[in-house]
Amino acid sequence: MKRKILNLVLLVSIVSPILVLLLWCVTARWPWPALWPQHFSLRGWEDMTRQSDRLFKSIFTSMSLSLIVALLSTTIALLSARALVLADPFLRRLIRASLALPFIVPVMIFATGIHQKMIEWGLANKLSGIILVHLVYSLPYCAYLIFDAYQAVGIRHEEQAWLLGAKPYQAFIKVTLPLLSPVLFTALSMAYIVSFSQYFLTLMIGGGQVQTLTIWIFPYLQSNDRTLASNYALLFLGITLIVLAVFNGINYLLKRRYQAIDFY
Repeated sequence: MKRKILNLVLLVSIVSPILVLLLWCVTARWPWPALWPQHFSLRGWEDMTRQSDRLFKSIFTSMSLSLIVALLSTTIALLSARALVLADPFLRRLIRASLALPFIVPVMIFATGIHQKMIEWGLANKLSGIILVHLVYSLPYCAYLIFDAYQAVGIRHEEQAWLLGAKPYQAFIKVTLPLLSPVLFTALSMAYIVSFSQYFLTLMIGGGQVQTLTIWIFPYLQSNDRTLASNYALLFLGITLIVLAVFNGINYLLKRRYQAIDFY
């Protein structure tokens, strides 16, 4: 009974803010202390339609950038985790501790320092420079997730495959990857969300030249125009949920495929 009540409370706490956003999307005026909007309007949808070309371009840029960052972060973390499984325990603990550095250094200090280097390297105001700085903050999430999973799985299953005649890359692809696929897609999703929601780093390194969805939305969120802010916030949420659903679907299909394989 307590668990059902807790689940209900969690469901209400998640759904109720979304319902409020949906209501604000069509609200023109909602003064306090009224419990219901006094006037309704489609001004938010009209604004999005009027700027649809620029909006779609920023969405495409954001999704492309975040997918690249997510794939790179997951790949680097996976290869690093494999190396750490075989590494000395002291070195393993040292590297794991160093991964927390991006969370210790304030974003503003890091962005100010790295921006100077990006200018020197010719990466300022470019998509490649933004990808590099996004990696700094998305990689630790992937690394912590994959390190723990790889340490639990180990390489003993691969060793058995080697004894049965499998080549190293075959054992890795057909044995280890299926075991790690759930956590890999979790890490992929986490890295995507971190990159997709970055504002300050994108603005600082991109110099306003690279227009992502967060760069587009943030001025509306800072303003007092809740109608426009709610429309763009729901757009942001919807795109994120769709991408995560795609990741989850791919993971489900891969799981079914590997379950259907007869290895014996």
